[in-house]
Amino acid sequence: MKTFNKKALYLYKFVGQCLPIYAFYPILFLNRGMSVSEVLVLIALWSVFNIVFELPAGILADKWNKRNILAIAAALQGVCYVIWFFSHSFFAFALGFFFWGAAGAFTSGTEEGLIYDNLKSDGHEDEFAKVYGRAHFFATIGTLVGIGSAGLIAVFVSIEVIALMSAAICFINVIFALRIRERNLYAKDNEGEPKGAFETLKKATSFLKGNGIAVSALLFLVLLGIGPYMDEFDALIADDWEVSVLWVSGILLIRFGFVALGDILAPIVEKRIKSIRQIFLLNALGCVVLTAFAFLWQWYAVLFFGIAFMLMAITQILLVNALQKEIKEEGRATVMSFFGIGQNIAMICLSLVFAALAGIFTLQQIYIFVAVYGVLGSLVFCVLFLRVKK
Repeated sequence: MKTFNKKALYLYKFVGQCLPIYAFYPILFLNRGMSVSEVLVLIALWSVFNIVFELPAGILADKWNKRNILAIAAALQGVCYVIWFFSHSFFAFALGFFFWGAAGAFTSGTEEGLIYDNLKSDGHEDEFAKVYGRAHFFATIGTLVGIGSAGLIAVFVSIEVIALMSAAICFINVIFALRIRERNLYAKDNEGEPKGAFETLKKATSFLKGNGIAVSALLFLVLLGIGPYMDEFDALIADDWEVSVLWVSGILLIRFGFVALGDILAPIVEKRIKSIRQIFLLNALGCVVLTAFAFLWQWYAVLFFGIAFMLMAITQILLVNALQKEIKEEGRATVMSFFGIGQNIAMICLSLVFAALAGIFTLQQIYIFVAVYGVLGSLVFCVLFLRVKK
């Protein structure tokens, strides 16, 4: 029997994020006549579509072929960019986000479940943090390559063509997704019969009700996993500093470069972590470093900026690892769907709060508020987790 082909997974993750359109899609909307307000609404709709598809996609992943779902997700994301190539209206762009939102929901939880089931099938489930971290690393490197190459590509072709190129990359990634070995250890019951959707949902819900560690990790990721939420606002830092637009790419490269480093360091840090409370404290440390950056608010402090998000990236991988270890049987993707729903709701809330604060405070002050929230929230979870254990 063939063992888990991790290289196929890493190639799929790299190619799936190596999309130059990531750097330009808001500009594409503006060039096609959308207002800034309409762009913000479109991005909010993206999260809404994710929420709508999250739970059904998670249940489907637990019942069906996870590898095929990842392939379908890659194709759906490609359809989004093809639609954008032809789009000139708000509703057409929203239709594109409909497909991208579905694609995001199909991968959320499915990837984690497929990795864990593959490793467990080979008796190597203890390597989850290492493999999951490396998968994140290659995805981050793909993002860096996509964003880094976008400016050069834009010199020769239009943004619309960049959208079409990104669609082609997504369709190629379908092939790489299908090369990953399929394993779904709990799609059937003990008699070999497929499990019903309601049974899968019931099992996942019952698991969360009875597992304080899993609920703590899940809530922490949603409420205090601020790292992935903040990249939408990175470009605003360069604008606030009134520096060259090259700093936009520079800040993004610094962020994702340090996040990639965190992805690699996560399994090393895991060996020194003895409890989830220590993971919470690691996140608090990351937010302390982010607070230092926000107080300094100068270009020479971007090292603090990168280190902060590196520590948050390590935190996320370790918490997902802890959550996966708590799930002993079926419902792995469905449980992660609850995480995906929470993340998208949190992202919408953060965007609304960010927009409201922007009319009152400076960008520097907003970053200070967010960083302090991360520090205090992490410490509160440390205290509450003691009660959960008791």
